[in-house]
Order: sequence, then structure tokens, then C-alpha cells
Amino acid sequence: MDRADEPAADCCAPPDPRIARQFDARAADWEGLDEFPDLVDVSARLLDLLRDAQLRRPSVLEFGCGTGAVGVALLEMDAARVTGIDLSPASIALARRRAEAAGMASKSTFEVGNAAEVESAPHDWVIMDRVICCFGDPDRLVDRAIAHAGERIAITVPESRGWRGLVNRPLWAVEFAWDRFRGGCRGYVHDLTRIERRLGVAGFQPAGTARIGLWFLGIYDRVLNTDVSPDSRSRGA
Repeated sequence: MDRADEPAADCCAPPDPRIARQFDARAADWEGLDEFPDLVDVSARLLDLLRDAQLRRPSVLEFGCGTGAVGVALLEMDAARVTGIDLSPASIALARRRAEAAGMASKSTFEVGNAAEVESAPHDWVIMDRVICCFGDPDRLVDRAIAHAGERIAITVPESRGWRGLVNRPLWAVEFAWDRFRGGCRGYVHDLTRIERRLGVAGFQPAGTARIGLWFLGIYDRVLNTDVSPDSRSRGA
């Protein structure tokens, strides 16, 4: 792993407040409108990998849920329940409106919070869609996912390997410089092999992967489920 990808010394400090401000500003564009932001291509492709929600009816915990597009779509695919956590109050307000408009308010909970510190009941699935790249300390965030996932962890991250990694690193460095100039927050291209190794040690093995553009999408299912028993998981409670 390149030193540029290592967590900063103050990795356990509170999250950068610019993250919430940046996504608050995006969500504000939809305030008062009857329509909601569409799924971006990466999220839509991730949803395709999660189509077995129709059969498995999982409880889902989404870190960095944004405006709730993935979570509400999973509820419409018969997920039992969705809990979403995000740093952006404006995004959470929009997620609640989206769930209410879809008739899914009773099966969803959207709260403002830091995913790396969240304390919640275990869920069947934990989803991190384009969120690991916002945190300087990926290990801490992945560990929170491992602690809360009974069956599956799903991620989308900038690919750090192969030719995509060679493109992503300078591309994200330039974007970081531009965002810093505008007062935005930093994004990271973390070592995906390191993330997968951490998941593997915890008993999560690849069950499906895809790439779209410069992004990697991965589904990891628990093989040795010794930490969370089926009776202890939250299924629509």
C-alpha cells in the first residue's frame, strides 16, 4: 500500500465537517421538489448484484446512505427493513421523504450519524456504497461493518488495482486539489486488497463482483457465521 493511502495520524478524529456540508449542498437542490435524485450508475449496478433481496428479505444497514435511493429500492424489492446512517442532515431529510413517498416509512429508519462510530442492532446486510472513499481510515469503517453484518457486506470503491488503479490515483489527487480549493472534502483511493483481506479474516468471502468505469463493486457473504447468530439479527424489528 502506498503511504498516500495510509490512514492519517488523526484518523480517529471526528469526521471532516466538509463532508456533511458538501452533501447538504447537493441535497438542497431537491428540497421542495416532488422528485428525488436518481441512482447513479454505480449504485444501480450494485442494486443489480443485490437482486436476491427479493428471496432473502434481509434487514439492511446502510452506512453513508445519502438520500436513501438504494435503501428504498431494496425495500421495494421486499427487504424486511432498512436503517440508513449519513453525516448529511439534508440528505437524511430527503431519504425520509423518499421513503414516505414510496410508502416505506414504517419499514425504514434514517438517522444522522458517523458510520465509523455507529452502534446499532446487527442487521443481515451492511452496505457501503461510495462511502469508504470518504474516510481516511478504511479499517475502522470496515470493522464497524463486520461487527454489524450477519450475512453480507456490499461495497463500491474506486478500484486501486491494475490499470484502473493507475488511473484513479492521479485522478483522485487532482480532484482532491480542486475540492480543497473549493472548500470540499477529500476522497481516497484505498488499497482494495487490504480491505478484502480484512473482510476475509472476519469470514466474508466474495460472492459477486463487477466493475463499472473506474469503480469496483463487491458482494461478500459470511462463510463462517460465528459472531452473529440468526436469532440475534434484527429482521424488521
